[in-house]
Amino acid sequence: MNSVATPLPFTTRRAVVPPRGPAFCAETLYAQVFEDILERQFAEGLSEEALIRAYGAGRSQVRRVMSRLARQQVILTRPNQRARVAEPDAEQIRQTLQARRLAEISVIELVCAKADGLTLAPLRTLVARERQNAEAGRQSTATRLGGEFHLELARLAGNAPLAHFLGGLVPLTGLALAQHSTRVEDWRVREALVAAVENGDTGAATGRLTEYLDRLAVLQWS
Repeated sequence: MNSVATPLPFTTRRAVVPPRGPAFCAETLYAQVFEDILERQFAEGLSEEALIRAYGAGRSQVRRVMSRLARQQVILTRPNQRARVAEPDAEQIRQTLQARRLAEISVIELVCAKADGLTLAPLRTLVARERQNAEAGRQSTATRLGGEFHLELARLAGNAPLAHFLGGLVPLTGLALAQHSTRVEDWRVREALVAAVENGDTGAATGRLTEYLDRLAVLQWS
């Protein structure tokens, strides 16, 4: 399974982002860069200098974000070259979804086992924000928030290695989903997941998850 380190073809002009100043945190920067990647705004690649200019961020923030994106296989880095956005092929996507299924079933089992002691408000907030952005046509933001839902669910499971493992899979799925921008109601799956987890219903939650991942698996991945 290989990702081809070539620019993604697109016609959208890169948006100009106003400088945000020194208080612009790395997490906010990551979210903006990731969304711009989903919108195919980096045909010429990514460099520290270009991101510093575009987002008004500090060099250390930019380096942390680029390092994170590289660990997640969202961008590909090579010495003395601009980083390039990855283009996961069909086999890589299939294996990623397979790994997610195995890991997230375990997450659901762990979360449902202690559902009575969990605060699910962060999950509900993410679903509400995803729905709002999807219905407003902001699909890249909705895709990012959908991914954050699964990572927050993994955090609630209380198993750090499992959460770390999923942290390298979920963003890559989002990158692949960017080519299917008409998918606007995935929030319904996550809404149902929250309800099942709240009831401690492992079977229902697992069923919703596997149905969702199965639906992704049959998309036409180029």
